[in-house]
Amino acid sequence: MKKLLAIALVLTLVLSAGSALATTYITLGTGGTTGTYYALGAEIAAMWMNNIEELDVTVQPTDASKDNIVYVNDGMIDVATVQNDSAYYAYQGQLYDDSDEVFDGFYAIGSLYPEAVQLMVSADSDITDISQLAGLNVGVGAAGSGTIINAEQVLEAAGLTMEDIAPQYLGFSETATAFQDLQIDAGFITSGIPNASIIEAANARPVRILTLTDEQWNTLTTNYAFYAPATVPGGTYAGQDADVTVPAITALLIVSKDADEELVYQLTKTLFECTDQIGHAKAAELSVEAAVEGVPVPFHPGAARYYAECGYEVEAGA
Repeated sequence: MKKLLAIALVLTLVLSAGSALATTYITLGTGGTTGTYYALGAEIAAMWMNNIEELDVTVQPTDASKDNIVYVNDGMIDVATVQNDSAYYAYQGQLYDDSDEVFDGFYAIGSLYPEAVQLMVSADSDITDISQLAGLNVGVGAAGSGTIINAEQVLEAAGLTMEDIAPQYLGFSETATAFQDLQIDAGFITSGIPNASIIEAANARPVRILTLTDEQWNTLTTNYAFYAPATVPGGTYAGQDADVTVPAITALLIVSKDADEELVYQLTKTLFECTDQIGHAKAAELSVEAAVEGVPVPFHPGAARYYAECGYEVEAGA
């Protein structure tokens, strides 16, 4: 009997040791600790660990997109949240202005939620098309911001450049104030929907959010594959009564090219089948349909396998 108990104890210890050795450790790069990337990332990490056996996820705060791309590329972190336009520029060797180095050591898992390019004009304005902004005072975002890049690209789709307008380099709150004070005729704001500064502006001066014509949309997405459509629901802002479709960049979840296919399959599947376990408000925007939109780089084969099961064929990396 003692011999049998000893054997059972040894087997238990061996199995326990084997289980410990089987634990998979990954690091999830997010953004600053006060931002959406970090808060949502922490929720996703907890959900993954609660549903995928022997998985340990460390949430790593970073300076977001560019840093995350470099860290994944260099093998310092495994999974990360980045803006999809940054992912595009990384593959093109345009991530940094002073370098043409290509960072392509990652694949996509999928888009998480949109950051919409919202262009507001007064609800009683005669402006109905972006091309009509020529010669007008337009808030285009703070100097050095991503909003400026989005504004330039949307203007380009309408046949305009910054030289064709009178650009005002204003942050979100400054844009709202200038709009209220009639100092600008229109303002670009790239953010989630709704945006607090547009709400503030619209409460004093009702707004209309401009959309793109079919031709403008085709031009924009042909030139910049990372844009996806997003809907600003009617009633989001005072004066904006109907749904409006606008271009959006997306928060994109990326993963190392070297990540195990089965692991990435499980990460992807769990992300979209257990969203009810994510407490962050952005969880309401997660969907398989949205995940395959606006992705300018190949998908990891593990993610592509899950999307195929859901009826979506996407470009998978080798």
